[in-house]
Amino acid sequence: MGWSSRALGCSVSETAVRQAADALTALRPAGYRYVILDGCWQGADGNADPARFPSGIESLADYVHGKGLKLGLSLSAGTRACAGAGRGSYKHEADDAAMVRGWGVDYVKYDWCNVPLADFPGKTTRDIAQALYPPMRAALGDSVLFAMNNEEGNTVPWLWGKDVATTWRTNLVTRPIDGTYASMLSIWETNMLRADYAGQGSWADPDLLQAGLGGMTETEHRTQLSLWAIGAAPLILQSLDAPREVIANPKVIAVDQDGLGAMGRYAQTDGWYHVITKPLANGDVAVALFNESDRSATISVKGSRLNLPGGGRYRVEDLWTGAVWSTRGDLSAAVPAHGTVMYRISPGSGQAAPMVSFEVDPGDFLGDNRPTVFEPGKEAEVTAAVTNTGGTDVLRDVAVRLAVPPGWTAVPKADGTARLKPGETYTARWAVTAPTGSEWKTYDLTGTVTAAGGVRIGGAAVARVAQAPGPGPSYISDLAWIRSANYWGPVERDQSVGGKGLNDGLPLTVGGVRYAKGLGTHAPAEIELYTAGRCSTISFQAGVDDETGDAGSVDLEVWTDGGRAAHSGIVTGAQPARKVTADVKGARYVRLVVTNGGDNATSDHADFGDATITCS
Repeated sequence: MGWSSRALGCSVSETAVRQAADALTALRPAGYRYVILDGCWQGADGNADPARFPSGIESLADYVHGKGLKLGLSLSAGTRACAGAGRGSYKHEADDAAMVRGWGVDYVKYDWCNVPLADFPGKTTRDIAQALYPPMRAALGDSVLFAMNNEEGNTVPWLWGKDVATTWRTNLVTRPIDGTYASMLSIWETNMLRADYAGQGSWADPDLLQAGLGGMTETEHRTQLSLWAIGAAPLILQSLDAPREVIANPKVIAVDQDGLGAMGRYAQTDGWYHVITKPLANGDVAVALFNESDRSATISVKGSRLNLPGGGRYRVEDLWTGAVWSTRGDLSAAVPAHGTVMYRISPGSGQAAPMVSFEVDPGDFLGDNRPTVFEPGKEAEVTAAVTNTGGTDVLRDVAVRLAVPPGWTAVPKADGTARLKPGETYTARWAVTAPTGSEWKTYDLTGTVTAAGGVRIGGAAVARVAQAPGPGPSYISDLAWIRSANYWGPVERDQSVGGKGLNDGLPLTVGGVRYAKGLGTHAPAEIELYTAGRCSTISFQAGVDDETGDAGSVDLEVWTDGGRAAHSGIVTGAQPARKVTADVKGARYVRLVVTNGGDNATSDHADFGDATITCS
């Protein structure tokens, strides 16, 4: 646990590292200890760069140690460092190890950069890594933690790193985590494939924590910390501005740092909704319910899948909210989109209330990945379901309330309270209306459940305001869209995509034919419409705009709820436009999609000429 200078890049300096050490002392009680120089600290001779670190690394180590912290730095297994002017440790591993030990360094991250592969004829990348990494490990000695940072697609460190390193990277060093949810998700999925190889003394490292960098929401940052903790991963920050309530939760950190050192494994997964369990040293079990999808969903799991100790009743503590429940083993929770609920389960329940699951505005089907849409001025029904999941006692005086955005109305369709036996569900209903003129965007619907015995639990769902097209044919370029994405600049209305700016295109022209109406895109691209099941047909002329000459090749497609409804096939800049007509009857959403034809995408300026949709 600690902080890495990676986000500073080659702007790192002695002053910046000392300031980071000062700031990290506030997180020392939570377990954060290591101050790690991730590159650009060396000069050409391998010693500290005198311009960046004028006092030297030994002085810096003394300063860090004086704060009750530990110092780490990166070295390279090749001839040069990954960044900056520093040389690598190739062929002088023992000298470099003695140097950093003499400075008082506590941790070495050994990078895979500028490795002279030609010096190892006939050897695989794995062979070379296995030749270079153990000597540095041995030269450093057991007093220095050793992090292998060498996964480049062929070194497979999980197969042999447990005998060499304290930690080993599971994501590609050439593709470090980039601060987005998609990047974090992809890296986590890869990391989970290595659970058979991690364990006491040698752990899988799925890269740095992103909290404080601004690329993800707080919900997503909590998810990363939860998944890293249940995966027994290193917790290394890049930003010391990260919210303390996210990065310093003692109960989540205790799961990560648990003495058993076990890496969490899937108890249940279907690709969207995941249940991961981790045995703990005192016999408890940590469980994470992770909702990968873009919509809140209830995730449930039977106790028989969780490998719980003993039997009977269990105490269930929510490690993020502090709520305590009782259960006979089964778990269920409404988990926000991209969110994770994390529990610690112990034998015995004391006086805790039965576990309650509560979901506001459940999806229409398992895997429903879009918010409910409210059309301005039109009434729609919203439900909220409460279930006595724990099964330990009857839940009495259950009441549900719904809060809607200002200006909206929510009229209950039933009054009174409910009594729920173990396993029973109560569903509350409201007639909800978004006012006429509501802005097209997403809104929060929040619900609250109360019950006898002081039970109180909240839930939320995301709703979207949008309007389906009116009756008859409409030009798609005249409509408001749910969303759009485009490779080069924005999707353009009634003009070609042109440059990267808005409204900088030319008249839509394919094969010498001009279209006054339509859409200009650059593959890959996507435009999504809300159609509410009231539209029947989409038609357009598909082609590559003449502004790119004869170059470019694309496929223009129409997708509905059930899959691809129609496509143009590959059209090139040397061909005339091709008519596409798609049946979209019954679809709630329709997407126009452009894919690359298989060659270079530079000239893939795709036009939807005369694009229309017909609705009732």
